[in-house]
Amino acid sequence: MTVKNRIVFVIATTLAICAGYAGYLLNVPSRQESSRSVQIVQPALGEHALTYWSFSDLEGQERQMTEWAGQVVLINFWATWCGPCRKEIPSFVALQSRYADAGVQFVGVALDRPQAVTEFAEQYAINYPLLIGEENVAQYMRALGNKIGALPFSALIDRSGNVIETHQGEWKEVDVENLIARSL
Repeated sequence: MTVKNRIVFVIATTLAICAGYAGYLLNVPSRQESSRSVQIVQPALGEHALTYWSFSDLEGQERQMTEWAGQVVLINFWATWCGPCRKEIPSFVALQSRYADAGVQFVGVALDRPQAVTEFAEQYAINYPLLIGEENVAQYMRALGNKIGALPFSALIDRSGNVIETHQGEWKEVDVENLIARSL
């Protein structure tokens, strides 16, 4: 890697971390918001409809989002270098274990290098599919309502493929569990 490429990488990484943290701070839900009822948020996905989405897994195999059709799916956009992402993932691992038999599937889409994601997955014993997002993953996040492009960003999808809820920033386990329970 040339010096110029290293400088660009450091600047880009720093900006991404700052944007993620700013998004987290701007979007931390209040106690009042976390107790609201389930609300259907149906963004206009157009050509970015979930049924057309596919990403490579850690083995380089193409995985289609249709693989999880008919289940309640939580899609989490994250990165290994994202502090709030690292904080919420153990909760997602616990919830995946708790609700797998009820037809709930967590899917992580990492904006990161495959090797870093593989090492992270082993360290955190991640029990759900991890996919690698490409440069265009920001389009998918925007299609789901991520207006600022910051991480983490998650969307809960019902069995019919409707977006039930989206969340910018770290998502607390109790809040996710309440939404899942109401979605079953």
